[in-house]
Amino acid sequence: MSVAQPLPTTEHPVSDRLVTRGAWQIDPLTSRVEFTVRKRWFVVPLRVTGRFSDVQGVITLDEHDPSSSEASITIGASSIDTGNARRDTHLRQEDFFHVDTHPAITFRSRRVDSSDRTASRYTVGGDLTVRGVTREVTLDAHYTAPRVTGDNRLKLALTTTLNRRDFGLVWTHLLVGVADELTVNLVIEATRA
Repeated sequence: MSVAQPLPTTEHPVSDRLVTRGAWQIDPLTSRVEFTVRKRWFVVPLRVTGRFSDVQGVITLDEHDPSSSEASITIGASSIDTGNARRDTHLRQEDFFHVDTHPAITFRSRRVDSSDRTASRYTVGGDLTVRGVTREVTLDAHYTAPRVTGDNRLKLALTTTLNRRDFGLVWTHLLVGVADELTVNLVIEATRA
């Protein structure tokens, strides 16, 4: 009599997870910051999406004590891309990001709190600096632990809503209205530092 072998599973057992204490380097080739903002052209409502492709930094992670984890992220302001070269040039100028004077957007975490640890959901609070103005922001985060049998990458998806006027981005035009609030999504992949 033969004993049936168990079927392979797509689930990753706990022993398959890597020990996730230590520093992780953000991979600039696979990480990005995306944003969406509402806009009005005359009376026609539009939605503008864009991204920053130059994302670098380090995440110091302690999966067993998330409150001692931290992140330092630097975004190249000139890497903005909305799919419209004329608009991108304007966004790099003094009316918006003023990249000649403020080439980097930075985020430094201050705290990490568990919102639903079993679902790998956290809140990350910290200081966001845009155009030389620093404000405290909170991001909702979903964490995917690296796997021994996988690609050995830490993955984070973070999201927040910001008011552009809080950072001195106050440009407006009679015929072109830009909403104050925008949604920001960070897609981060990192490898061992």
